[in-house]
Amino acid sequence: MAYDYMTLAELTKGLGNPDITNVVDEITKSTTMLNDACFIEATGMLEHQGMRKVSLPTNQWVAIDQGGKVSKGHKELFKDDLGMIESWASARQKELMIAPNPEKAAAEDERDHVTSLALDVEKCLLYGGDEVGQFKGIIPRFDHITTPEELKKPTFITLDNKGTVDGGLSTVLLVVWGDNATTMLNPRYVTNKGITITKGQWQVIEESGEKFFQRDTQFLMSTGLALMNRFSVIRIANIDTSETALGESMPQLKKNLFRAFTLLPKQFKSRVRIYAPGSVIAGLNDYYDSRVQPITYEGAIPVNAIGDVRFDRFVLRQCDSFADAAEGLVA
Repeated sequence: MAYDYMTLAELTKGLGNPDITNVVDEITKSTTMLNDACFIEATGMLEHQGMRKVSLPTNQWVAIDQGGKVSKGHKELFKDDLGMIESWASARQKELMIAPNPEKAAAEDERDHVTSLALDVEKCLLYGGDEVGQFKGIIPRFDHITTPEELKKPTFITLDNKGTVDGGLSTVLLVVWGDNATTMLNPRYVTNKGITITKGQWQVIEESGEKFFQRDTQFLMSTGLALMNRFSVIRIANIDTSETALGESMPQLKKNLFRAFTLLPKQFKSRVRIYAPGSVIAGLNDYYDSRVQPITYEGAIPVNAIGDVRFDRFVLRQCDSFADAAEGLVA
């Protein structure tokens, strides 16, 4: 799918820093939404401010001797804070001495830390905002079901899939990435695009009277999320994927997918990506057996393509960072 924005991998490719390039490679391998995301520079080092489009301007037909009126209210001011996450990898000298390839063993441990960090960032992209240092994610912004009256005015849209089991529900997200839609943020004035790697030297560490030679590496990432258009994300909430509920929830999900697609502005329809947890994809497969097919790509399989499925006219991307069948009821 063609897009007109910079991903994290594309943004950092030209930095000339192989350590950051390797870290970003691990991030893209282990995530789905974070791998797809648009990244732009925030307006500040700790926050991002801007004007969010909520509707198109209004116009009026006028007579030859009649003046027009200024259109107001189709944009709103917003501010989003950036978050910061860090991970520390430690290597003990004696543990590496018994490894066949000490540097390879240390590098594998560091990659595990980066993978864990990436998954935490993607989870924050979905649910973040409650803990110190986090940025506000997508789902906390879509915390109530949109009424028919609210659909007539600018609002974040959450559609109800009619599930009722509090704590056992799932979500599907329709996301449009781009600097005029949904975008991740990197801090301003920072040449490393918000990713810092600090490698320490061997030093003596004392624990309970015992001494060790230890070398630490710090991985630090600063990022955030901004929604530049109120139609750039649509949430389908309250999806019950339990076996006894599939007969009601899956037809309702099919209806909501088409409804959400029709609500998207025309320029967003060809750019939207649909993210779902594994329980939803499995539920669709169980109920619509012959209509859910894994997608194959000729020539080569793009990163993260495994797990993409086609359902009717839609492509669903499995994202494992969802709280699978564990979300609360959205009222």
